[in-house]
Amino acid sequence: MSARLPFSRLMMALLALVLYAAAFSAFALAAPAPAQACNPCECENDRRHNCMGGHFYAFYTKGTPTGCLLEVYSIEPNGKGRRHIRLTERDLARFPAKEQNYLIAASRDKRFALYRLSSGELQVNAGPDAENKVYVTIIRGCPATEVREEVFVSGK
Repeated sequence: MSARLPFSRLMMALLALVLYAAAFSAFALAAPAPAQACNPCECENDRRHNCMGGHFYAFYTKGTPTGCLLEVYSIEPNGKGRRHIRLTERDLARFPAKEQNYLIAASRDKRFALYRLSSGELQVNAGPDAENKVYVTIIRGCPATEVREEVFVSGK
C-alpha cells in the first residue's frame, strides 16, 4: 500500500519549502558588512609587529623556506600598503652586531629606517607622521621572537 499525501498537503509542503529557500537565500546572499579597520594587535589575521602607528606603517618578519624575510610598509591614505624596506635573512647576516648601533637600510624618503643594535636586535624607526610622531619597534630574531615598541614626538 503506498502512502499518498492529499494534494492540498503536498502544495502546502511545497509552498513552505519555497518560502524557506527564499528566506535563506535573502539572508545568505545579503551584502556583506563593510570591513572594519582595527588595531593590528587586536586582529588575529594581521601579523604585523607594530601596534603603535598602525595607521602609518606596518612591520613584518616571516619565516620562508630559505630563512626569514623582513619588510616595512607605509600605509597610504587609501589604506593600501607600499613597501619601503625588504631584506632576507641572507641580507641581514651581512650586518652583525657591533659595539655601536648602525643603520642597515632606509627608505628613499627617509621616513623609514632599519638599524642593527649593539645587542643584536633590529630596530625600525617610522616617521614622523602627520602629528610629528616617530614610532620605534625593536625585535629580537628573524622571525621576531620578542617585540618592544615606543613612540615619541620629533623635536621634543
